[in-house]
Amino acid sequence: MCRSRLYCVGVLLCALVAAGQPPEAAAQIGKFKKVIGNKAADAAVQTTADGAKNSACIPNRPPVVIESFSLTAAQMAKINAGLDAEIAAAPAAKAEVERQQKALEVQQTAYDTAYADFDKRNGPWNDCARQVADADVVTSDSLNQRTEALGDGMQGGVNQDMEKLGEKAQAAAQRVSEGKGTAEDRKTLAEFQQVMAGIQGRAGQVTAASQEAQKFKQEGDKRVEAKCGKRPEAPTQPSTSGSAEGMIHQAGAKAAGVPASTWTEWREQQIGLAMSNTVIKPGNGADAMNQQIQATRQKICAMKKAGVPI
Repeated sequence: MCRSRLYCVGVLLCALVAAGQPPEAAAQIGKFKKVIGNKAADAAVQTTADGAKNSACIPNRPPVVIESFSLTAAQMAKINAGLDAEIAAAPAAKAEVERQQKALEVQQTAYDTAYADFDKRNGPWNDCARQVADADVVTSDSLNQRTEALGDGMQGGVNQDMEKLGEKAQAAAQRVSEGKGTAEDRKTLAEFQQVMAGIQGRAGQVTAASQEAQKFKQEGDKRVEAKCGKRPEAPTQPSTSGSAEGMIHQAGAKAAGVPASTWTEWREQQIGLAMSNTVIKPGNGADAMNQQIQATRQKICAMKKAGVPI
């Protein structure tokens, strides 16, 4: 036998909701109000029939009872504040995306026109630049061959006779430094110096030829521009507009006072609790947490109506 009228009301309402009959539950609630008073019936609706009130947005299912949850009641309250901000931000976000999309269409038309002009000029420019590059290859190869030939000639001058002359000159220089040098020694040194001057001259020619080849290569772009003009620049592709979902998400994270990554995680968890009709077992602040979950359930219809992603 029921211990009180209010207890009987709660039991009957739970049975009706679990059976998936929200219209009958609403009718029964009306009858109960007449029997036990509006105040008691309103309390029963809040605690046991919230799913029936939101049946158009959330499927009715038996509650899932859990021992505890990682989010606190304070954090859940921040999430609900963020969801309210998302609902409020949705119209402006959609309008902004529409404005950006229209602007993008105008920019895209201008881009298509500019790119067609670029494409028309770029083909002939590439053909001209290719001709200059082909001619440069011939000249560059000739300069490199000249540099190599001069280098080979310089190395050829350093032969065994040169090595013997170097040894002879070193001995002559030693005697001259000791005051024992002869006319023959001085003749040897003069001959050696003359040969070295020739080698150094050839080395200078190799260096000059190498620098000339390098400079010719570096000035390739100048020759192309002189003959073909400046290279046509491709127009910049218009950037795509931002998404309304992203703007709405940012508004929620800002209102909740947490980073976007945290907001994504918290939001998903709390909406999951509300959609699954989860109830936290009494104790350790569970009442406040359950109130926040119920508040989220009540917001889901408004979120769907406003186009806020669930």
